[in-house]
Amino acid sequence: MFSLPGVIGKFLAYIPITIFTTLVAALFISLTINSALYYKFSKKGKTYEKRKDENDYLTSEEITLLSYEREGKIEKNTETLSRREKFLDTLSQKYSVWLGKIMQDKKSRLI
Repeated sequence: MFSLPGVIGKFLAYIPITIFTTLVAALFISLTINSALYYKFSKKGKTYEKRKDENDYLTSEEITLLSYEREGKIEKNTETLSRREKFLDTLSQKYSVWLGKIMQDKKSRLI
């Protein structure tokens, strides 16, 4: 669009400039301001999820750090979850199953 001659070229040259400026501003905001806002407004978790195979893959130092992180928190189960969290957990499990079915064969992955 920069290389178009004449009046139309001058008029259309503003489109890529605007798009480039917008993308650079969005990148700056996403890397700086959004992360700072998330850190400021996010709540500390009160629950944790215990996984069956976590001790198989973690080193002893990582297990120690995990136990320090879990101090004062309760284990996440169906009794400690709110209605919203139960809905989101069910939805994410169904999505995981659906995504697993799609990713099994090559044709569905391409689509």
